[in-house]
Amino acid sequence: MKTKWIASREFSARPGRTLAAVSRAGRVLVTVDGKPKAIMIPTSEATLAGDLAMLDRVALAKAVEAIRTDSVMQGTDALTMTEIDREVAAARAVRRRQ
Repeated sequence: MKTKWIASREFSARPGRTLAAVSRAGRVLVTVDGKPKAIMIPTSEATLAGDLAMLDRVALAKAVEAIRTDSVMQGTDALTMTEIDREVAAARAVRRRQ
């Protein structure tokens, strides 16, 4: 699938043309000063719920990847189950005291 790039100025000046490009190209990348800022995809009343669910799955996948990357950076990706249980118990003890 091809992606059409469009500057935010062009989008604000001609939104109808941009929406038509989304229908034709399948997706449009909106840029600000040449840097990606948003991706527009086509939808309709019939596909809206599925499209939103798909975007939720993408957001979730990005969040999981960020958590995994963070765990590697912090060195917590190599914790044993015993160490994890110890961390959970300590966090619960702190919560009970509050």
